[in-house]
Amino acid sequence: MGDSKFEMNRIDSRLSRLYTGRDNKQETYDRWADDYEKDLVGDLGYVAHVDATRIFSEAVPDRSCRVLDVACGTGLVGIELQNHGYSDVDGTDFSPGMLEKAADTGTYRTLFRHDFTRDLENPGQYDALICVGLFAFDIPPITDMIRVIRSARSGGTCVITVNGAAWHQLDHETTIRDEADRYGFTIEAIHRVGYIRDQGIDGRVLVIRAPGDAVG
Repeated sequence: MGDSKFEMNRIDSRLSRLYTGRDNKQETYDRWADDYEKDLVGDLGYVAHVDATRIFSEAVPDRSCRVLDVACGTGLVGIELQNHGYSDVDGTDFSPGMLEKAADTGTYRTLFRHDFTRDLENPGQYDALICVGLFAFDIPPITDMIRVIRSARSGGTCVITVNGAAWHQLDHETTIRDEADRYGFTIEAIHRVGYIRDQGIDGRVLVIRAPGDAVG
């Protein structure tokens, strides 16, 4: 989609319901869990998990480090991480239905439910984290990205995607740079990648260094 104006009414209804505040998102994802991969990857051309894990593998060379997969969904990222050689991976999602599917992949050491409109109870426990698909049209708000980043240890690497349509329409880059100044995290790179190709939606993959005080 590039820099063109995003038109919500032109995309598949399976996506548009996620980009508005009308539905209960947990219930939507719970109901979608069985068909999620068929719909998103098979029908709509979702590739964000592939590009993001490739970038993660380049940014995080230590395959033995402790990794958190934020918004892990059905485990698409977990499978890609395993393919790249990572063996110590936890996953978290706010949808119990999605977590059940993620468990079936056998790629996670531990899975737990969490909603990142709140901080983790014990932040700063992970060497690195990857977050694919969570941030789009401010559900949750892009300002909650700091809650994700705080999951990493001091100086840890965070690889986070942002829906490209929302990136342009809501000027997320300005907000994220303001948040970096406010909280002290470092944006090391911003990659433009495929996201949901068959819908003409690109994405951004941010490589972020957690602040010196990851829990502050």
